[in-house]
Amino acid sequence: MKAIVVTDEAAGTGGMTLAERPEPEAAGNDVLVEVHASGFTPGELTWPSTWTDRLGRDRTPSIPGHELAGVVSALGYGTTGLSVGQRVFGLTDWTRDGTLAEYAAVEARNLAPLPGDVDFTVGASLPISGLTAWQGLFEHGRLQPGQSVLVHGAAGGVGSMVTQLAREAGAYVIGTGRSPESQPTESGCPAGARPTAADGHRQCRDPRRCRQSLQPDRAGQGEDNHPRSPRFRLTRDEEEQA
Repeated sequence: MKAIVVTDEAAGTGGMTLAERPEPEAAGNDVLVEVHASGFTPGELTWPSTWTDRLGRDRTPSIPGHELAGVVSALGYGTTGLSVGQRVFGLTDWTRDGTLAEYAAVEARNLAPLPGDVDFTVGASLPISGLTAWQGLFEHGRLQPGQSVLVHGAAGGVGSMVTQLAREAGAYVIGTGRSPESQPTESGCPAGARPTAADGHRQCRDPRRCRQSLQPDRAGQGEDNHPRSPRFRLTRDEEEQA
């Protein structure tokens, strides 16, 4: 089968190549899916599981991509709940070959039926964003009807799912976003603003004489003080006096 493979972590997305790979076999409780659409995020190429298996052994050349939608083409021993020819969508295991291929072997528990009126492309775009939104709202946030939800980046992948799920659950949803005019430029400032330096932070001064700065959010550390991906919060000073 044809598949996109990676062999060199340092190469990033530039190291992704089209190659011929053996068609995977459906192991016990697996489903072999003929892939019609798949999802990929470049961040996968920095995950250890893309390059090594659960025992830490090199598993390159590996196939990235973890979201998929397609049709069941074979069932592994003991697999129940799905049937050959059925439309499905879902998420593959991090440490197994992924979905940027013509076929992918997936545990049956990680797949769900895809309704006939939902396009394969739409189905493949849902798993990671949808699960992230669901877990945040209901498993961690324990959202209840009538509560209010503030969604930052409501037009993004996760944000759009949070907005829809929260509204469906009976919550009052407030979404934030930004206009095209406020998109960052090469300087890191919104269009029309110019960078300044003060107090060790990058700051942006725009024609309306306000000042914005990006500052590290210390909440980005976990309870065990283990640093996570850096997060920043935008702070805006009061409009300066003329």
